[in-house]
Amino acid sequence: MRGHVPTPAMLADLMVEKLFDGLPPESADRILYPGCGTGPFIGAVYRYCDENGYDAPEGVAVELDPELLKQARESYGDRDVEFLERDFLRDTGDLDGFDYVVGNPPYVPIEGLGEEEKQWFKREYETANGRFDLFALFFERSLQLLDEGGRLCFVTPEKFEYTGSTRPLRELLAGYDVEEIHHVDEDSFGDLVTYPTVTTVNKRSGGDTRIVSRDGDERVVELPEDGSSWASVVRGGAPDLETGVTLEDVCERVSCGVATGADSVFVMPEDEVPEQLAEYTFPTTSGKQLRLNDGPDSGEVFVCPYDERGRLLQEDELDALGDWLELHRDRLEDRSCVEKDNHEWYRWHENPPMQDVLQPKLVCKDVTEEPYFWKDETGDVLPRHSVYYLVPEDNVDLEELQSYLNGGDVQAWLEANCQRAANDFLRLQSTVLKQVPVPEEFVDVKQTKLP
Repeated sequence: MRGHVPTPAMLADLMVEKLFDGLPPESADRILYPGCGTGPFIGAVYRYCDENGYDAPEGVAVELDPELLKQARESYGDRDVEFLERDFLRDTGDLDGFDYVVGNPPYVPIEGLGEEEKQWFKREYETANGRFDLFALFFERSLQLLDEGGRLCFVTPEKFEYTGSTRPLRELLAGYDVEEIHHVDEDSFGDLVTYPTVTTVNKRSGGDTRIVSRDGDERVVELPEDGSSWASVVRGGAPDLETGVTLEDVCERVSCGVATGADSVFVMPEDEVPEQLAEYTFPTTSGKQLRLNDGPDSGEVFVCPYDERGRLLQEDELDALGDWLELHRDRLEDRSCVEKDNHEWYRWHENPPMQDVLQPKLVCKDVTEEPYFWKDETGDVLPRHSVYYLVPEDNVDLEELQSYLNGGDVQAWLEANCQRAANDFLRLQSTVLKQVPVPEEFVDVKQTKLP
């Protein structure tokens, strides 16, 4: 099955304990195993019941992959479980009346779906929004099949707590009792970096939610009911910075750096640039170099086929640059922007917004353990794709803005609102950066200085 990741027995046992905690099973109860795979949760349910002297509930296991279902039958065919080979999201109209649901829904982003599938899901599911993932749809369908007073326990990536595409899922869950969100160890699935989260939901009106962090801390919170991000609440809160003014309001541009599709060709050390190419270069930096050099002075340059207005030079204007590019023509023609989009063989993946980016600005890494913003006071640096850059409005002081963004309050806000990358690093994105609250004074200063 697409997106299938086997659930370790230890994690399955933990989830079943949560499933039955304070709501012990009886023989007349029914349990659903959606996307059951090889049946790890069936095994965990029977281990729990055997160890605690409970009658195991009657089970229904649904799985689309015949090979996985075969393995589940071979392992648990002697248990009181009905095995169904079908698509859980598209063929469960005859199922309902479950007291429990437990599982590890498949993680399949929208890129892994065919066009017909995407359109069908968007018609049938409220949670099929934007760049949705199938695990959100599993929540929606499972809650529909659960009886009032029943309980669901899923392990999924934590990203449903804060991404824009999972807002409909958070709106859906607001109508239920999200009893607990437990962020389990990063290595729960071995080498896979998934930031797994075990969510326990009761089918009844909502109440407070117990949060268990990866370091074992526990607290009780009230989740937002409007679909907005849960990040600051789930992670222990962020400073109350809301002013009605955001970074987007005081910047001309908040963007990711330039993607060439062939940095190995276009980037070189400044001291190795042939003299005849010097006029075609601009200083550049990657995200990694920002940290290593404590700023944008990396000693490297872009060899750039664009002028300072962002216009791609015509081939008859390239002169010495054209001769040099010709040496790398095979590599440059092998890029998707050339092969698929039929663009000029020497152009970049995107036309650089030179008139915007070649201004005094702040720059930061796209993935970082600790966010930090550096100044490019001259405005000469053309950042690479692993860098975000912020160009303030003319009358916003660059140094004051840098000092504010590098302060503890903004760091805590970013910690609470950014997505997570590998090793618990933060993934900064323009959509989040634009929403960073800033003091009203930045707008006040700007407005008083405007003619």
